[in-house]
Amino acid sequence: MSASSPALPLAGIRVLDATSNIAGPFGGAVLADLGADVLKIETPAGDPSRSMSPIDGDRSAYFHIVNRNKDVESIDLKSDSGKERLDQLLESSDIFLTNFLPDRLKSLGLEPDALMTKYPRLIFANLSSYGTTGPDAAAPGYDATVQARTGIMHVTGEPDGNPVRAGVSVLDVGGGMWLAIGVLAALFERSSTGKGKLVETSLYETGATWVSYHLSAEQLTGAPSVRSGSSHPAFSPYGIFATGNGTLCIGVGNNNIFAKLCTLIGRDDLITDSRFADNVDRVKNAKVLKSEIESSLAHHNAKYWAQLLGQNGVPADRVALPEELHHDPQGNAINLLLDYPDSQSKVKKIPGLPLRFNGKRPPIRKAAPHKDER
Repeated sequence: MSASSPALPLAGIRVLDATSNIAGPFGGAVLADLGADVLKIETPAGDPSRSMSPIDGDRSAYFHIVNRNKDVESIDLKSDSGKERLDQLLESSDIFLTNFLPDRLKSLGLEPDALMTKYPRLIFANLSSYGTTGPDAAAPGYDATVQARTGIMHVTGEPDGNPVRAGVSVLDVGGGMWLAIGVLAALFERSSTGKGKLVETSLYETGATWVSYHLSAEQLTGAPSVRSGSSHPAFSPYGIFATGNGTLCIGVGNNNIFAKLCTLIGRDDLITDSRFADNVDRVKNAKVLKSEIESSLAHHNAKYWAQLLGQNGVPADRVALPEELHHDPQGNAINLLLDYPDSQSKVKKIPGLPLRFNGKRPPIRKAAPHKDER
C-alpha cells in the first residue's frame, strides 16, 4: 500500500473537507486513510485546531492526528471568489463534508437540497452539535458540553465524586466515525442508484448512543443512573484492583470466568460462597468481593497478575500510560503505530486506523498540511 496504491478501498474518491476543530476533520481523516483524495478547505484565518495545545509551528498535536493524509486550500467561503472556487471543486467531488450549524449553512449558500440538486451525485455529509432540527439546532456544542447534556459526565467518575469528562474526546472521535460510516453507506448506495444523499450526524446523537445501556437499565429498574468509577453496574468483579505494586483492571462477564479468576488467585472458596454465586449476587456484594480479591492480589505486582490471568482466560490488564503504547510488544506485532512522514515535526509515530485489509493497515501517506500548501 504505497502512497499511490490503488489497493486502498477509497482510491479515486474525491472529498472536500470544509470541517474544522476535531470531530468533522477526524471523519475526513478516516476517509483519507482509506485512500480518498481529501482536500481540506480552511478559512484564511486557519482551523482553530492548529492552535490547540501543544502546538508544533502552525500545527498542533490534535491537528496532526485529525488532518493527516490531506491536502489543504485556503478559501473564504463568504467571498464571491471563494464561492466560485468552491463550485469548481464541487463539480469534480464525490463527497462534501461540513460541520456547520443550520444558520451558517444558509448564510453561506450551502443548503444541502440546493447543492445536491446542482450536483446530483454529491454526498453531502454534515456533523452538527445537536442536529439540524429542533429547539437546540442552533446551539453550539463541544465534546465536553455535550457529554454533560447526554449524561456521559454524570456516569463518569467515582460514586462519591463529581461528574467527570471522559479522559478522551469520545464524542468528537465518535462523531467523526459516524460521519465516515454514513458516507460509506451513501457511497455504496450511489454505486447502484447513481444519486448522492444527505448524511447527518451530531455530537448529541453520538452521546445518546454511548449511554444506550443506561437508558435501557433505567427503564427496567426505575432507578436513576449512578457513577460506578472504574467498576460497572452490570458486572462484578469488574474494574480496577490494587496489587502488590501497580493497578490491575479485571473484567468478569460470567460464572465460568469468575471461577477461573478465583482458582488463579488461590481463592476457590469464593466460588461456592453464596454471596457470589451468580453475577447479580456479585453485583450486590461488589465491595466485599473486591476486598477479598485484593487481599490475594497483594502477593504479586500488576504485571504478574495481568500475564497470569490473561494467559488463562480471564480478561485482565494493568493500568498503563498512553505513551507506553510506543513500546508495547503487542502493538509492534500488529503494526499499531505507523510512521508519520514529516521530518520537520517531533511527531514520529501515530496510530493508524484500527482496521487492516488482508493483514495490512492503511498507511499514513502524508503529514497534516501546513497552511495552504497549494
